[in-house]
Amino acid sequence: MGLKQSSISPCLFVGTLFEGQQPIYIGIYVDDIVYFSASDQVERLLEQKLSTIGNVDFMGQVSHSLGIEFSWHHHDDVHLSVTLSQQSFAENLLDLINYSSTSTSSYFTPYRSGLVIDSIPVSPLSSTEQDKLRLYYQSLVGSLNWLVHTTHPDLSTVVSLLAQHQSTPSQGHVDAALHVIKYIAQTKTSGIYFSSCK
Repeated sequence: MGLKQSSISPCLFVGTLFEGQQPIYIGIYVDDIVYFSASDQVERLLEQKLSTIGNVDFMGQVSHSLGIEFSWHHHDDVHLSVTLSQQSFAENLLDLINYSSTSTSSYFTPYRSGLVIDSIPVSPLSSTEQDKLRLYYQSLVGSLNWLVHTTHPDLSTVVSLLAQHQSTPSQGHVDAALHVIKYIAQTKTSGIYFSSCK
């Protein structure tokens, strides 16, 4: 169809279906496709082309994709805005660590006061204990990293620091990652906002 793969992501494609038409942007993950063009006509042309190569279900405006929730708002002045958030993913992460959202504790920052992640001492563990701790820690950091790259750029610095200790984490590093997740309980409805209004 004349689309080119993005240099930013191997799952993102962009191009023009017909000369002189608006470009179209397509995100592909396994058998899910999300696409956008400033022209409704271009989107319909893409749907026609896709329909010729197989059975495709067009489900309308995207509301969920890859655990990301899309909240659309059509404004009176005809501009469009969307908020991307991951409340469900965040709540599953909180369930994973058995953290109750009814807790009276508040975490207003992803950092623990006075405890620098790079200064956390490595505690001596048996190889079996270290392997178990490492797998658990990597799971936590991986989940946090997914939030960073989708809807929570506010976590990028702390998760980058945590990720540096994935090979030999201590319980202190796990505690630091758990603190970040508890902070997410306060910000789970936050996300990224885009607007067509200049």
